[in-house]
Amino acid sequence: MPFRSLSALSKTEALEVMEDLCDDTPFFERFKEPLQCWENRLETEAWLRAGFIQKGGKPKDEYPLYSVLGSATWIENYSLSTGLVVDMLQIPISIFNESDISFTLPDSMVSYWIARDKPKALYQPSYHGQIFTLTEIRSLITNEFMDKIDSMIPEGTIPYVEAQIWNYEIAKNYFVEKISAEK
Repeated sequence: MPFRSLSALSKTEALEVMEDLCDDTPFFERFKEPLQCWENRLETEAWLRAGFIQKGGKPKDEYPLYSVLGSATWIENYSLSTGLVVDMLQIPISIFNESDISFTLPDSMVSYWIARDKPKALYQPSYHGQIFTLTEIRSLITNEFMDKIDSMIPEGTIPYVEAQIWNYEIAKNYFVEKISAEK
């Protein structure tokens, strides 16, 4: 089911979900310390929201819906190889405007952590700890950039550009219209 987020849950509910999902796989090992994961998530979302507003964003919702810009082959291949069901819905970026969507490289929590701790082997100030607008990401994403994305991401994390949707209504309306058109 698309458009679900741990952020929509109470702390108690979110911790229970993380404990249920936790295992040793790359997708769910992040939940081994559910309380720390929850606190990191809240801290990251506060940073995302403030940074997006500072760049002119007008979030209509308290927390974003997380998605991937383009595709993430690693996620798709992993889900296929393990039988994990990952909701994949392609929403054209053209339905969003500057005030509805932001981007980070890679995952916002990883980008925030790298910028905060600045590990020498990983930190690239042009990318990490940066919140990109729609205009900025359109000018950043080139073939050359995508060819080197793997080298910008810490080993053990997934190379992709994360999109944060701050206006759920746009995404949900697109989904409903798409489903209606398919019937």
